[in-house]
Amino acid sequence: MGKRIISGIVIIGLLVAMLVLQGVYLKVGVVLIGLFCQYEMLHTIRQSGTKTMGLPVYLCALAMFPAYYYFGAEGVLFTYAITLMLLFMARTLCSRYDYKSVAYSALSLLYPQLFMVFFYKIVCVEDAHASLMMIVLSIVAASSSDTFAYFVGKAMGKRKLCPAISPNKTVEGAIGGLLGGTVLTGVAALIFGETAIPLYGYFLLGALLAALSQFGDLASSLTKRFFGVKDFGKLIPGHGGMLDRVCSIIFVLPVTLLFFRIFYGI
Repeated sequence: MGKRIISGIVIIGLLVAMLVLQGVYLKVGVVLIGLFCQYEMLHTIRQSGTKTMGLPVYLCALAMFPAYYYFGAEGVLFTYAITLMLLFMARTLCSRYDYKSVAYSALSLLYPQLFMVFFYKIVCVEDAHASLMMIVLSIVAASSSDTFAYFVGKAMGKRKLCPAISPNKTVEGAIGGLLGGTVLTGVAALIFGETAIPLYGYFLLGALLAALSQFGDLASSLTKRFFGVKDFGKLIPGHGGMLDRVCSIIFVLPVTLLFFRIFYGI
């Protein structure tokens, strides 16, 4: 428990520092988080006994960020298409790889890397206030949902939510997480002093993001269970890997960006 608390404090400190400094520090931070997550996903796949094609995957994971910055969504699609060609070429020329290697290597670039591209897009928004608000609302919704789900589930949980995927999660905890995420996201928007839409719109956004964050957590559990691992890594003492920490947040990022694009014209 002590390691978990200390690690949590360090993570919060680093996150606050990146958000305060913003600019290139925040962009570099997001890229590094994405690369760490990519490494952990490939390592998880390899632990199941399947070989992965590391070099083209890492090159693609790194190239996706500048490709999106300079060319938008088309840049990401071109990068992914070229990487798929390289993966199939490697399978054709090297017998040590099978079709499963191609499929899992390609999939690892969709989860989690494609979600990280949305994070990078958010930090690259020219309106610094809107960019910061998107990040904060996403983190608040996901973190508060996770926290409330844990404590409510521990105190009141009786009915299992998805026992085949995550035995410890309960229906009561999920409801608590949904309510907690909804309220705190609305409060965070109120603190920002936003009036672009009625305040209830942010509470509705909070409810949606809180629900998505729980699905992100379940998707993470499903992936780990499929590959037979407890955590994606050991980078953060008491918390597992980087992907274990951001799995719920990355699920809410596309919806947060879509929300701001509709109502703020970003």
